[in-house]
Amino acid sequence: MVKITYTVIYYLLSPLMCVRWFFKSLKPPQYREPFRQRFGFVAWHQQTDIWFHAVSMGETSGAVSIIKRLLETNSTLKIVVTTTTPTGAKLLHEQLGSKVIHYYSPCDLPGTIKRFIKRISPKMVVVMETELWPNWLDHLNKKNIPIILANARMSESSARKYLCFPQTTRQLFSNLTKVLSVNQADARRFIQLGVFESNLQITGNIKFDAQFPSSDPQDYFPFWEQCFVWIAASTHQGEDELVLKTHKKLLEYIPEAKLILVPRHPERFQQVATQIEKQGFKFSRRSNSTSWSEQSQVLLGDSMGELLAAYQKAKVAFIGGSLVNIGGHNAIEAAYYAKPIITGPNYHNFQYLFDSLLERKAAVIVENANDLVIVLEDMADDLELVQAMGKTAKAFVESNQGALDKVLTVIQSTLKSI
Repeated sequence: MVKITYTVIYYLLSPLMCVRWFFKSLKPPQYREPFRQRFGFVAWHQQTDIWFHAVSMGETSGAVSIIKRLLETNSTLKIVVTTTTPTGAKLLHEQLGSKVIHYYSPCDLPGTIKRFIKRISPKMVVVMETELWPNWLDHLNKKNIPIILANARMSESSARKYLCFPQTTRQLFSNLTKVLSVNQADARRFIQLGVFESNLQITGNIKFDAQFPSSDPQDYFPFWEQCFVWIAASTHQGEDELVLKTHKKLLEYIPEAKLILVPRHPERFQQVATQIEKQGFKFSRRSNSTSWSEQSQVLLGDSMGELLAAYQKAKVAFIGGSLVNIGGHNAIEAAYYAKPIITGPNYHNFQYLFDSLLERKAAVIVENANDLVIVLEDMADDLELVQAMGKTAKAFVESNQGALDKVLTVIQSTLKSI
């Protein structure tokens, strides 16, 4: 009954979704492309070996790592990748080009998913992290198509929401062929939700195994070499204001301090630029080299796919989505580049990761903008502490590598058994 109600509501909301996509198509323009794909109207495929599904850049990055290794051993594999966002699509095209076929993810409507699966004809499906759609899973299960949930995460708050509908949840999760959990705590929650223990394996987090490029910070922004630079990465609405308030106070204590501000969503770049200007900061936009200046106090990271380069420019990293109730974002990249991590109190989406960094004193938690100012001032005064925290963070990343090989083994063995 819950599933039927869900599907009816989805049908009723689909016109509003189309309106939403239309307005999003105005900014950024990449959203114009997926309209027909969203309803399963894609090219006909004779056979697809693996269909990978990822949401945005983080999940796509994990999928790219797996796909690259798969293609190293079998370059003839036919792979389709769906993403929900243009940022994920952009990363995929940059990393894999024509080696895979990309579509935007289809709606979770019965007719749409039937059409999509009929057209791509996948042997198996690999879903990154926890992007689960009831009608997708139901139809894949009816077609006896194996479903692997890779790099699977399940926060305590998400598990509680699922358990509001226990019968439907157990049916949903029992459809999964394999769940490759990132840690023991997540594994326990998956079992509680209905995953069969025999279908569960703890593989670790493949994001620790990602290939992180080294770049010259001068290439990202050719100034600020002798300054205290901090980055606020993947910030959300309501959080940018707190970050700018923090930086204004920090400048009173350290006039030469610099901020790299990277909003999470590209459609907010102009909105954040307006906020920076209203606050009276001298600022540059990464996307516009004519605005670059040594005297800038803030650099708006409004270019796509350059967060890793921005991390390398900074000395300290604040991870956004944590001073507002989003649940935080991935800190592995910042930790890999040996940056001390600062997080707000809301990091439940990456509970294990942040708890581990905090336990090792490679990260600091702040409750509000005032706490953030104090922590930044302390770090600016003690660069030896900054280096020590950064080294600990990097060592933690290196000690957790090896998950990718385990995930590959499961995918390859499942594919051979089909």
